[in-house]
Amino acid sequence: MARARIPAARIGGALPPVLTAIAAAVLLAWPAITDFYSYNANYYNGIVAAAAISAILTIALNLSMGYGGMLSMMHTGLQLLGGYATAALVVKAGLPWYLGPVCSIAVAAAASALVLAVSLRAAYLYFGMITMAANLIVLEVGRDWDGLTGGVNGLTGVAPGGLSKVAFYYVVLALLVLAYVFQRNLVRSGYGRASLAVRESEDAASAMGIRPTTTKLLVFTVSGAVAGLSGGLYALQLGFVNPDVGLLDNGLVFFVGLFVGGIGTLAGPVLGVALVAVLVELIKDYARYTTLILGLALLAAMILLPRGVVGTWRAGRFGRVDDADDEPESPAEELPAVLPEPAAPDVPALEGRGLVKHFGGVRAVDGVDIAVRAGTVHGIIGPNGSGKSTTVSCLTRFHQVDAGEVLVFGDPAPARPWAVPSLGVTRVFQVPHLFEQQSVLDNVLTGMRRREHYGWPAAVLRLPAYRRRDRESRAEAAGLLAFAGLAQRAHRRAGSLSHGQKRLLEVVRAVASGPRVLILDEPATGLTGSEIEALARLCRAFRDRGLAVVLIEHNVEFVMGICDAITVIDGGRVIAAGAPDEVRGDPAVLEAYLGHPELVEEAAE
Repeated sequence: MARARIPAARIGGALPPVLTAIAAAVLLAWPAITDFYSYNANYYNGIVAAAAISAILTIALNLSMGYGGMLSMMHTGLQLLGGYATAALVVKAGLPWYLGPVCSIAVAAAASALVLAVSLRAAYLYFGMITMAANLIVLEVGRDWDGLTGGVNGLTGVAPGGLSKVAFYYVVLALLVLAYVFQRNLVRSGYGRASLAVRESEDAASAMGIRPTTTKLLVFTVSGAVAGLSGGLYALQLGFVNPDVGLLDNGLVFFVGLFVGGIGTLAGPVLGVALVAVLVELIKDYARYTTLILGLALLAAMILLPRGVVGTWRAGRFGRVDDADDEPESPAEELPAVLPEPAAPDVPALEGRGLVKHFGGVRAVDGVDIAVRAGTVHGIIGPNGSGKSTTVSCLTRFHQVDAGEVLVFGDPAPARPWAVPSLGVTRVFQVPHLFEQQSVLDNVLTGMRRREHYGWPAAVLRLPAYRRRDRESRAEAAGLLAFAGLAQRAHRRAGSLSHGQKRLLEVVRAVASGPRVLILDEPATGLTGSEIEALARLCRAFRDRGLAVVLIEHNVEFVMGICDAITVIDGGRVIAAGAPDEVRGDPAVLEAYLGHPELVEEAAE
């Protein structure tokens, strides 16, 4: 009898929990182990406590860079601020030591929010330069403000009064666990998915009602708060704090730990810092070469393990989730009730009046009038470069119009693209904007972010209101994926799907936001015949539920077969509008497509 084979993914899924349990047991027993085997137990306990504090700071850096997409060079400065806050509270104010980390969190969070507020428009690299400047400012203030910081000598006498070194070790360990759980719960909530969406595509996030500015502010402020906590603990462990804590050279340890462990992974920062701590201990007799060796380790990690240890494991045979084969999946018959009630048909669902948009001397949109009714599929067609996509960008506020107005169910559309979905207008772009590093299911859940009403404390603490809403969201997402024939691929990485499946997933993600108007920009491009049929089925189902579907497409046969009304644009102007049969034989339309008036009669036949 042949042996049953155990899937590699199942083996890989069982291994991390086992390793985590072993590591937790060793860490909990570590003081007893060192006390039994070593005459210098405090030294080895201190090494592990210092590594745990470094892991907390690396978690903070991971929140900023890995999940927020914001390059930060100021996290050592935030750690220094946290250290100063705790030292000032304990040494100068004489307050209990346990209030120090709380003050450190508040001070570092405020500093992070301030830096982000003054650099919102900065791109990735420029934002990194701004944070580097902020770090240097913190260092100089620390050196010069003798009355508060002690100047270059710093503040001494910072100690967790009443706690033994072993007790403080366990306090640090408990706070590391709390920092990890905080990171995990935030990342796996709607706030974390929104942050990943903004990191990968601000336009796609805005189209689903996610405000990039607010999302970045939350993530960077939270990241700063966690960095401040590490600074407070660092000061308490060493018993002093001085400006050297904030030197950029010290940040090398955290960057190496983050990239070795795996940026954008939950366990990566902790594992990476643990490996770096072991390396530093092994080379302690060659301390003057520490920076060189760490630099080489970082270079090797980026070349050999660009995803880090955890990321490489997840992408490998044992860590990869492979929950579906390549066989076609039968779609479900019933569309989940995620769409709002049909709107009153007395006013257009989406209307543009006299839209004008010029780019220099190019008249991309030149006086376009368009009205889309609820419960219809409205096609927008025209030759390449005719202004179709620009018209849609004006309707959804990704382009500000030079003249004209946009109305959504009779109300003026908001001025910002991220605010337009609040009135029920969601857009799918011409170029795919999937969040490819997230799972298929998480992509759909990200589309639901606008409809999730809970605060980030509820998400982090996993309060009942959050858990209830999360269960409902997952059930709705599973139903939508089943309706699109993608249920078996729910846990695959979105980037692993075929082109046609990606386009269907984008449509499903847009519908998950609960729109009243759905705009699809060339969704059938590159699709096979069966995938086009699946897309047509989705559009008809949306129309039957009272949704207004706007379809921009070059596949004229597809448009003519599914649309209730068609607007034809050429040269930035509307040259024809009406039912498909009316538009099909319009001479202006045939001339625009063929370019030869004498062929009008032949094409009409």
